[in-house]
Amino acid sequence: IFFRAFVCPPETMFARKDYAPLDNNAWSCFQVLAMVAAVSVSVGATVGLVTSSASQTNLASSGLTTAVRPTAQTTVRMPIHGRLSGNPIHHSDKALPHFQDTEPEDIQSVAIPSHNRGPSISALLLVPITLAGVVATLWHAVRKPVATPVDPLELVSTTPKAPVGCVYGGHRIDYAMMAISGKKVAVLGGAGGIGQPLALLLKGCDMVSHLSVYDLANFTPGVAVDLSHINTPCTVSGHKGAEELEAALEGADVVVIPAGVARKPGMTRDDLFNTNASIIASLAGACAKVCPKAILVLIANPVNSLVPVAAEVMKKAGVHDPRKVIGVTSLDVTRANTWVGEMNGENPREQNVVVVGGHAGTTILPLLSQVPGSDRWSDEQIKALTNRIQFGGEEVVKAKDGAGSATLSMAYSGAEFVRQILRAINGEQGIVECCYTENNVTEASFFATPTTLGPNGAESVTSLPELSAFEQEGLDSMLPDLKAQIAKGVEFAKSL
Repeated sequence: IFFRAFVCPPETMFARKDYAPLDNNAWSCFQVLAMVAAVSVSVGATVGLVTSSASQTNLASSGLTTAVRPTAQTTVRMPIHGRLSGNPIHHSDKALPHFQDTEPEDIQSVAIPSHNRGPSISALLLVPITLAGVVATLWHAVRKPVATPVDPLELVSTTPKAPVGCVYGGHRIDYAMMAISGKKVAVLGGAGGIGQPLALLLKGCDMVSHLSVYDLANFTPGVAVDLSHINTPCTVSGHKGAEELEAALEGADVVVIPAGVARKPGMTRDDLFNTNASIIASLAGACAKVCPKAILVLIANPVNSLVPVAAEVMKKAGVHDPRKVIGVTSLDVTRANTWVGEMNGENPREQNVVVVGGHAGTTILPLLSQVPGSDRWSDEQIKALTNRIQFGGEEVVKAKDGAGSATLSMAYSGAEFVRQILRAINGEQGIVECCYTENNVTEASFFATPTTLGPNGAESVTSLPELSAFEQEGLDSMLPDLKAQIAKGVEFAKSL
């Protein structure tokens, strides 16, 4: 117990991965309990020794004599119903049947087990051992811990989805190892409505050693300074203007791109294309030049068209790796998990709804038939929930009355996905997330589906499961639109 409590870090306390890491409070409680256990053992051993010694003293003071010590037992003269130092002695008739008709004063001797002869060597050794454990426990309990920063990205998802997401829970950090394994993450558009909360969440991720914030806005360096005051080990640098873009990207392992104009009431994702396509093409070109091996994570809309734009730009530069150009569709999954949890009266964090297709309107296809318990839902409920997931973005745009789009929920979902990417880069196995990549799952060249993440990005994709009739109908009707949106992006990039 002492070894596992004070040598093993909290996150490895249990071998099974389905145990959540102990947070600081639980860890302190565990140490206190270990200390109490050690003290209890020590006190118990001491009491046992004192009691044993007292028994010997009582025997001697009572005037009882012992014969020569035999191997199995010691014989002393004693009355059957007498007292030793005021303590009554009882025995059953069954135990000593030959004394039933004998007067007490005629009894010559009674057999006493030999273990009353004094403390054993093992008992004597127990005291220094337990006292040493108490000292070690107290030292570990009162010494200053190395560090226990909070990772605001840890509870968001727990693969299976464990953690999977952006977690708010502390755990011990080895800063020397973090300096080796920490990654540089660049946020292009880091001063915008999505970029700022996204950068905030990434600043709290202990897998990020350097956060680079880039934007065209003059106040971008101020955003970086603001973030740098947060007491996490991640360093922050701010870069403004096109002249500082390359410096922002230098040495980046992951580049997150939320840059672009936001949606306004009545505006579709296709309406955003003409403006945002040029922005993405420019940023992707800089990535191809400065950090061609980095994983590009695109948040900017319309994702269905802009991911193909970035891919074509990388192809032109001769550095294209389809595993490293990824569109984020995590917000669709986040919304689906939220509303499915509400329908079932369950914790939304424990949901893991698969959402395939694209990231715009009817191209978003939640596979609700795969959700446990969905057989209890009516067709009307399934259709209504599907529609809400598909057009959740418009719900936010209307609610904000033209003041913006889904910035906070998108930042949360984007940070969750980036964290999963970082876990995969660091070698963690079995991380699966729905995302939009170039693949052959359907006749569309780009398609969102559950994808296994690895050190190189999207390592492998999952084929579609058996669909319900409603889902198959949605897939068939969505594919022509998705293919057209992909073609629009490819044609734009080729025209540059």
